[in-house]
Amino acid sequence: MGALRGAPVFAVEVRSEGDYGKKMEREITEKRRDYFATGTLVVWDVDLIGEATVRVYRADAPDTPQIFRRGEIADAEPAVPGWRMKVDEIFN
Repeated sequence: MGALRGAPVFAVEVRSEGDYGKKMEREITEKRRDYFATGTLVVWDVDLIGEATVRVYRADAPDTPQIFRRGEIADAEPAVPGWRMKVDEIFN
């Protein structure tokens, strides 16, 4: 098997404890921009420390995330049509 070619249509970035602060926010924003520049449609930013949220960024609004919290169901539209996940399942 070789390396994947091209951009994923859906990417998930799960933050670790070192992924917080102004410097890391800039780096994560740049990485997200790189994803979109190469054709990714949806990027999830999973925050394990804050309010246990999933910020969903879409290529058509790359700076305006839709925020999903515990008790809600997040999606990856339009990258993965019809696919949903309970936010609680990420944090259990």
